[in-house]
Amino acid sequence: MPEIKQFPEMRVAYVTMIGPYGESTEQGFGKLFAWLDANRLEPLGAPIGIFYDDPSKVAPEKMRSDLCVPVAPDAQGSGEVQVKEIGGVKVATIMYQGDQNIGPAYNEVYNWLRAQGYRDSGAPMETYFTQPPEEIRAEVAVPIEKLELLPAPKTRVAKEPARKLAKRVVKKPAKRKVTKRAKKK
Repeated sequence: MPEIKQFPEMRVAYVTMIGPYGESTEQGFGKLFAWLDANRLEPLGAPIGIFYDDPSKVAPEKMRSDLCVPVAPDAQGSGEVQVKEIGGVKVATIMYQGDQNIGPAYNEVYNWLRAQGYRDSGAPMETYFTQPPEEIRAEVAVPIEKLELLPAPKTRVAKEPARKLAKRVVKKPAKRKVTKRAKKK
């Protein structure tokens, strides 16, 4: 069952990838962890993927993602690996296990958040709790915001009974001015 949480604010090292999510995730984390080793940096938390495109609407070769690892506040990026701040937002979350459950997990969390009166307000993120070759176990976190209900339109209420208003609106015909020509005829 999905739930609402606060996604913590954190500094991450990340690499941006373009291509099918499955391949990009593997390649991107490979680059990222090689960079961490080369720079003697330790990850300060579980790896995170940020997925910017809906696979049902964007061709696989054009899908964009950032693959991230939490790092120390003073960490600096270099080459393909950059750093940025993420999080600090309210999210709807759901856990899944196994590749076959990725799609159903996303469907469930999006359907649930809409049913609860929310809408997504940013790219979904996945936090990974396993490492290959283990079966994937991850948490999907979708940034959300509450839908605001529009106030009902105000209706005008007549202060006087309708008959009085109708009498006031009906005008008497204007008197015709009789000219000299009209009198001669």
